[in-house]
Amino acid sequence: MIPLTQNEILDILDRVMQDITNRMARIYPCKQDSAPSGDVCTVCTTFEGGYEADLTLYMDTALLTKLAQSAMQEETVSLQDIEDFMKEYFNVICGHIVARLFQAAHISSRFRIPRFYSGLHPPDGEGSRCCVLSYVSGSNERAQLIHQLPAHETK
Repeated sequence: MIPLTQNEILDILDRVMQDITNRMARIYPCKQDSAPSGDVCTVCTTFEGGYEADLTLYMDTALLTKLAQSAMQEETVSLQDIEDFMKEYFNVICGHIVARLFQAAHISSRFRIPRFYSGLHPPDGEGSRCCVLSYVSGSNERAQLIHQLPAHETK
């Protein structure tokens, strides 16, 4: 069990998601309850150590393409560019989460290499508690960050 409440963890996740998206691509996602479109990409990882959780990000392909174009400063990006960008983008997000968890509560953890899927790939581990942070861009593209605790986690 970690010494942070679920709301404190969600606040860290939300701040990191918005900050990194803004810094990497100058896109400002707003929190809003909404689901991604049918055309999405998924990236996910598992945190281990002092903080155990699964983290999954769904993102509309249109938003992901804009992020990749902005970050790469390219007008045209390939499907491989999009996959590579999404894994690196998520890697940066996860790295900042690990750093902020350590700053907030001296929790030492690590995360596995992010896995990319074209389309909707639901998180593993049914039966465990999960929370969803939903975002929408200024152009109405959507993303969802799903935080899922292991079944044995009670806080």
